[in-house]
Formats: sequence, C-alpha cells, structure tokens
Amino acid sequence: MSPVNNLTNGKPGSKGNLSCPNCPYCGFGRCWKHSTYKRIGFHRLPGEQQHGTVTIQRYLCRRPSCGHTFSKLPEEVLPYCRFFLVDLLCINDTLAEGKSAYWIAKYQWSMSLRVILRAVSLIRRVTPWLGRLYREATGKVETGFQTLTQSLRKTMSWFGLTRHWFHTLYPCRAGHIFDPHNLDIKRC
Repeated sequence: MSPVNNLTNGKPGSKGNLSCPNCPYCGFGRCWKHSTYKRIGFHRLPGEQQHGTVTIQRYLCRRPSCGHTFSKLPEEVLPYCRFFLVDLLCINDTLAEGKSAYWIAKYQWSMSLRVILRAVSLIRRVTPWLGRLYREATGKVETGFQTLTQSLRKTMSWFGLTRHWFHTLYPCRAGHIFDPHNLDIKRC
C-alpha cells in the first residue's frame, strides 16, 4: 500500500496540519505533515546558546500522481550549510570591518581557519546569485550579501528562498528533481 493510502482522512488545515506549504515539485496545495528529522552540528559563536540539534518538518504531497516528500526548513536554517544565516551575516560584517578570516577564526569564533574560509567562500559564491535572484524578483539592482539577504527576506518567503538556494547551489544533490545526465551538470 502506498504511503498516501495510509494517511487518515481529514481536511487540509485540520489540527496539526495548519500552514502546510505547497508541494515544490507539482505546486499542489494539499500537503500533510509526514515526519520530522533532526539536523545536528551547527557552528555557533562562543558564549551563544548552542543549538546541538534543530528539528526539521517533512511534508507529503497528497496529489496521487506526485506523492513526493519534502522538508520545510525553520527560519535561519539554510540547506547544506552548518552556519545559520545570522551567523553568515555576522562573518560578512566582520569581513566588512576589515578583519581577516584568520582573525575571525581565532578571536571571534574560536574554531578552525578552514571552517571560516568555507563560510567566506560560500558568502562570496552566493552574493552574485542573490543579486540575480533579487533582480528577477523585483527588477531592481542591489549589491552586498547583507543588503541582498534582507531585501529578499522581505520579497519572498523563507521556504521559497531555501528552495531556490538548494536547486541553484546544489543541483547534483537535488536527486530525482534534476537528471544530471540530461542537463550536462557535472557530478559533485
């Protein structure tokens, strides 16, 4: 029996199924809470409350021809990123003040230089993409990682932003969404 047939009957928006997103695969509006999982290993500044785990909600599309499951990440949690968005903004601000990645790693975050260099590389790689996404959404031009993230947060939902992030930055991990053999995408 398929998982769709195992669900109890009910109406969308019934208890426990409020504010479910539309299916990102087919756009169908009747998605049900399916399960949860935990993401672990986030980097946090010393002295801040450590988030050892974050619970992520999974959803199941109720359209019989689709039946996909997908996750809705909580605010500030980015796909495949061990830094919260606010922490990436903090690193970006410190870089803008003229501090080096070495200084950030040693004196601000107390962690390996390589971890901070990966975060800096991610910020530099994502900024042009955020600029293009903002230009497509609004028709206006903005620059700077912090300005773009704040503007996009006002323009689109967190769910929409994280779906764009995932599909654009990690096309090989999208699995069944994209076929890398047909799209000439190099394997990650």
